Amino acid sequence: MNDAQMTVARPPERSKRLKGDKISLSTTRWYLSRLASMEPAEIIWRARAAAMLPVDWARWKKSPAVPSPRWTPLDAASYPVHLHNSGVRMESIHVFDLEFPLGFEFDWHRDYRYGRQVRRDFAGTLNIRDTAVVSDIKYVWEPSRHQHLSVLAFASNAEEHADYIVQSLNSWLLANPYLNGVHWASSLELGERVISWALLYPRIADHVARDENFRGCFLNSIYLHLNRIASKLSLYSSANNHLIGELVGLFVGSSCFDFWPECGAWRELAQKLLEREICLQVGEDGVDQEQAMSYHLFTMELFLLAFAIGRNTASPFTAAYAQRLRGMAGFLDAVATPDEELPWYGDSDDARGFLLSEGESALEVTMQLAGLLFDEPQWLRFRNTATEAARALAPDLAANLDYGNQLPGIEASAAPRDLFPDAGLACVRTHDDSVRLLMDFGPLGFSSTAAHGHADALSLWLAIGNEYFLVDAGTYAYHSHPEWRTFFRSTAAHNTARVDGRNQSEMAGRFLWSAKANARLLRFEKNSKQITISAEHDGYLALQDPVTHTRTVDFDRATGNVLIEDGFACAGRHEIELFFHMHEEAAVLGLRDGEAQINWRGRRIVFSSPDHNTRWEIFRGSVDPRLGWRSRQFNCKQPIATLRIRAEIDGSTVIRTHLRVNS
Repeated sequence: MNDAQMTVARPPERSKRLKGDKISLSTTRWYLSRLASMEPAEIIWRARAAAMLPVDWARWKKSPAVPSPRWTPLDAASYPVHLHNSGVRMESIHVFDLEFPLGFEFDWHRDYRYGRQVRRDFAGTLNIRDTAVVSDIKYVWEPSRHQHLSVLAFASNAEEHADYIVQSLNSWLLANPYLNGVHWASSLELGERVISWALLYPRIADHVARDENFRGCFLNSIYLHLNRIASKLSLYSSANNHLIGELVGLFVGSSCFDFWPECGAWRELAQKLLEREICLQVGEDGVDQEQAMSYHLFTMELFLLAFAIGRNTASPFTAAYAQRLRGMAGFLDAVATPDEELPWYGDSDDARGFLLSEGESALEVTMQLAGLLFDEPQWLRFRNTATEAARALAPDLAANLDYGNQLPGIEASAAPRDLFPDAGLACVRTHDDSVRLLMDFGPLGFSSTAAHGHADALSLWLAIGNEYFLVDAGTYAYHSHPEWRTFFRSTAAHNTARVDGRNQSEMAGRFLWSAKANARLLRFEKNSKQITISAEHDGYLALQDPVTHTRTVDFDRATGNVLIEDGFACAGRHEIELFFHMHEEAAVLGLRDGEAQINWRGRRIVFSSPDHNTRWEIFRGSVDPRLGWRSRQFNCKQPIATLRIRAEIDGSTVIRTHLRVNS
């Protein structure tokens, strides 16, 4: 099939160059900033890795010998993934905003979003940040994670398309010999691919047994994947969600494909490091420290997958590991609305740790697995039938679910936690849980790079009913559209304050920051009537006249009304901007300085202020200035209403904003 036989949700002009072709920051500046983020030990480690490039190049020129596997035909009873075909019928393949017909023959080195081929060369020298070389790498990598094949393996029409799964795998193996091209450039991609292979293996096991040639190629590639992951782990400042994906891939792969003597050592290494990393990358409060909701879900899926595979292979994880996983579920329990709405903050690329059904959200999969594995019935409320993930990974527990009916025995959980000190987040709610407010006073992100954090210190999110009304603008793009990448990470794209048109934290690259705002909680008080949260950050102390931004929020527990006091401690003159980003269906009824009336979901919501000399403006889908946008899906954006309140101050000033949600 050719490009004309697939559909694109928002088709680009084929003749248009990828917008990321022109690099906004010089390569030299990026490398200097990246070097500044490293400790001496990391620099030495990276220098040693670079010294191994000639060895890798020699292996690329002549693929290394692979030990003969101790392969035996599949024993379904002992395999740690239970095969079933109870998933929904699969009709097409989705890659972000692209849709392909089932049976599509992928060119594994093509970016179908922008109609470009990527360079095939030695993986060790391919610059995956250079769009002139690899186009938009996300669109090239995603099909090669083979998650669409793992979904198909568990779909109701899986048996009739088993040959397509084998043909796709065979096509990929032939097109991607060892270290040839971008699909060998990232250990995370290797880990994600091995996970998909392990999940779908029972569906193709009979073919593997019959076809000796395919079996040889498939098993050789599995070994090379596992060996490469073990030798090329993302460590030091790169040890974020990438390392989790690599370790889970190594653990799952060596558990499910235990055909070589090295598998035992790889499995032990992966399990040992996963036990360490869950405590390093997830706080005691249960929140992923990358400061990104999408990556909380991504890593939780991966941690749960490893936990389930360990349970099914008599290689259990420790109580400490389980406790961190329980904490991750507890955080989601606190911030998710009954309709599965989440306060999306930080980066998101729509990535899934593993995938067995496109119709099941990451929240449904993680909360149901956690509820079953840890015997917490209240966490099952987001899904009242068994997910395909539960049927495959915990079939004994999934069998206890009452299919098609409301799950019995689910009682209202204890009051959810409202303060997450490690993450620097507070989530408070009205007595009847009709309104909840989230406030961020945490770090920019995880490790020295803070790769997936946004400049959102002291930002707010507000849920009214079952949806979030005050929202985060989202992410939109990673490698393409650099001007939009900059906007969606900026302070102006979040519900907080900007001073003199500056970001709180300074960007040094697409996943790098040269200066980071430090926020801290000053006060958290609650009584039967009100909750008060007060915090500050130092992101504007570098200005010629330093400014400290303090935000105090009073939340009425009966009505959900909010009083926000933004204090700016300074000596001189400054321009202040406050931003409030609203759900895309919010409609502005009236606007004047000091008041904005909004209609949303049948409610009249009012922003007001008693302060004079402020200018109130609404932006929707504006390019100059770039305001009034939201991205719910990777590479897709839509206009929303954004309220901007501007003021010129001279010396320390407090600006007050009232938000009435029950008018």
